[in-house]
Amino acid sequence: MESFSLAYPDGDERLKSLQAFAVDNLGLEIGTGFLKAGTRMPDSGVSAHPRREITLILEGDLSTTSGGRTVRLGAGDVVSIPANQEQHSFVHQDTRLLWLFLGEN
Repeated sequence: MESFSLAYPDGDERLKSLQAFAVDNLGLEIGTGFLKAGTRMPDSGVSAHPRREITLILEGDLSTTSGGRTVRLGAGDVVSIPANQEQHSFVHQDTRLLWLFLGEN
């Protein structure tokens, strides 16, 4: 068993990786984010990750666009984005979140 505490980014940092695990060829990475109101992620264009992303909004309000859909997310909402799918987000209120990347390493 392993345990660790949630720690949030500080300063200009937006996202913080907390822990990564690997079992055979599958990986799980866990991290947190603190995004200030008015932030766009990424700053311009879109991003895509090689693993599935699952994000839980702990507090705040943001809109995420991916796969031709835009959803507005608040505290308690979860979004799952397939691997390699382009995405971008706009933060309406200061937002704290927990993210997971799942998939092949």
